[in-house]
Amino acid sequence: MLVAVQTSKFLSISFQPTGIVYSHMTVVFKLDDYTSFSILNASWHTDWVVEYCSSLETRLRYIPTDGFETFPFPPSTANLEEIGDRYYNHRQNIMQTRQEGLTKTYNRFHNPDETAADIQQLRELHIEMDNAVAGAYGWQDLELSHGFHQTKQGLRFTISETARREVLDRLLELNHQRYAEEVAQGLHDKGKKKGKSGGKKKPQAESKNQDNDNGQLSLF
Repeated sequence: MLVAVQTSKFLSISFQPTGIVYSHMTVVFKLDDYTSFSILNASWHTDWVVEYCSSLETRLRYIPTDGFETFPFPPSTANLEEIGDRYYNHRQNIMQTRQEGLTKTYNRFHNPDETAADIQQLRELHIEMDNAVAGAYGWQDLELSHGFHQTKQGLRFTISETARREVLDRLLELNHQRYAEEVAQGLHDKGKKKGKSGGKKKPQAESKNQDNDNGQLSLF
């Protein structure tokens, strides 16, 4: 299954064995494939979580109801399995070779002074994964402009601020579209609440146990 530490410096989701009682400080996803790994580890999902979940000091705090249940999965999953496989196994090889965990690996990944070949390749694979996820949404027109950019969490190797805003706008629009479709199907008895909050519009939660063409899966 895929598992994430709930509060962490970096959102790093990895495969972990079943048959374990996990701490309440972890987020456990009922997902076990490289396609889901690609979607959840790409910049798209990370930016969504940073935008709509909370934080503890400078660390991200993953709230499943805000970061997963509202996140609109892409309508297609073409080419995501293969890139997810290559990314994950290269990352595993880095950690095994260096005898370092995910946090130290991503400290290197986000450090512009780190030019080791294995880290450079991980960055290239991340770009490839982001582009593959963009293609899964049908949004090949996006210029993601990967590089070292300042973010709420400090300097990160990620997409540009302009791209981040566009990605979030499109994901939010897709979230609202999916929610409206569910309301029309009678999946939300009360429908959309009336009135305006006066602040930034929060994404509507999709149903937790979808099993449809959009590929959204449930959470433990």
